[in-house]
Amino acid sequence: MWHEGPLIAAGTIWRELRPVVQGAVAWGACTLSIAAFGALVVIPAARDPYTNGFATLYAESRILFEDPGELRRIYDDDWFQRRVDQAFGRHVAETAQGQPPTMSLILAAWAWLSPGGARIAWIVTSTLLWVAGLATLAGGLGLRPLRGVPPVIWLSAATTPFRPLAENLARGQGYAMMFFLLSLVVRSVLRSRDRRAWIAGIPLGLMLILKSAGLWLHPLFAVTGRWRLVAVAAATALAAVLLVSPLIGWRIWPFYLTHALRWVATEPSNHVSAYQTIQSLAGHLFVGDATWNPAPVADLPALAWALAAAVLALIFVISARVVRLDSESLEERALSIGLLVAPLVPVAPIGEGYHYLLLFPAILVGWWWAFRSPARAKNLPLVAVCTGLVCVPQRYYDATALQQGWATLLAYPRVYGAIALWGLLARALAASRSYASR
Repeated sequence: MWHEGPLIAAGTIWRELRPVVQGAVAWGACTLSIAAFGALVVIPAARDPYTNGFATLYAESRILFEDPGELRRIYDDDWFQRRVDQAFGRHVAETAQGQPPTMSLILAAWAWLSPGGARIAWIVTSTLLWVAGLATLAGGLGLRPLRGVPPVIWLSAATTPFRPLAENLARGQGYAMMFFLLSLVVRSVLRSRDRRAWIAGIPLGLMLILKSAGLWLHPLFAVTGRWRLVAVAAATALAAVLLVSPLIGWRIWPFYLTHALRWVATEPSNHVSAYQTIQSLAGHLFVGDATWNPAPVADLPALAWALAAAVLALIFVISARVVRLDSESLEERALSIGLLVAPLVPVAPIGEGYHYLLLFPAILVGWWWAFRSPARAKNLPLVAVCTGLVCVPQRYYDATALQQGWATLLAYPRVYGAIALWGLLARALAASRSYASR
């Protein structure tokens, strides 16, 4: 027919232009997403220095900068509150309970700035650390460009709705730094199966000494044969202690350890749904307190501790039995490290919403595995549900209707999302081992 020639020509032109158009659309979508995140999340977070979390980081670093010997007094709530108010020129309710004195190192580079200046510098740094962590994970998993967009760009755009990230920035907390350090650990496990694997102990030790973060991984790495990694982590933490103790004094360490353990074990405010942990859930159900938990199911503290200990032991044993960190398969190594990271926050004594930033490596592994899985249609929705639960806003799980009796079970969606992801990765890894043994 006379019109076939133009149609064929148009089809040829479209086939040639389609990659260009798709690439332009992909770049445009990523740019729009990142720009919106910067305008709606990053800039507002940088403008407000008077937030719980950042105030502690800044005040402790300021004390370290001006009078390091006074850090020994930060666990005196009244004294520390006065120092916070003095540093900010107004009242910002804070406490240093449960935190190591070396947390003062996190903002040490900006302690000389005003609170407003330090806040801007810290939010910019935190955002860059998030992007650096994404780039580290992308390299570890071997992610490829999407329609010509580099992995770090499309990952940055795709993760802008990840609620723990926004919560961390809004509070000015330190978990973007912890995420970056954890990403270095994950990449090392993914890419180093030789003697260099011990190098992951350096960021793991920094997580421990700066924020008491990542402790769950130490015994798991030990029982799975990564003794050199654990030894390097311990040596790194010890080096930090030796570095700062001549300034802040040695006596603070036994006091901090005994005080922190006592506070974690006995503080009734830890059993509220703001803390999305297994220990908090068990305590919310079975530890009564007139102020913080006036309507538990029953006041049975021993039962709460037994339930929490049993669940943690079960997760630990199953994790230790199924992981294959030294596998020749990248997928099995990825599933293994994702399995270890997924419960990192729920098994901790304390874990607020922004702590769940540390779960992102496991979430990314989950999505990476689901897209590669032959059963993609089934696995992608499961990973999506886990991700969605981890991102439930606090205003929902802190609702008054969920704070009494058995309704409390509905107030811990992030715990369920993390543990469900752990179970999904464990099942995938077990299935992989079963298939390989045939």
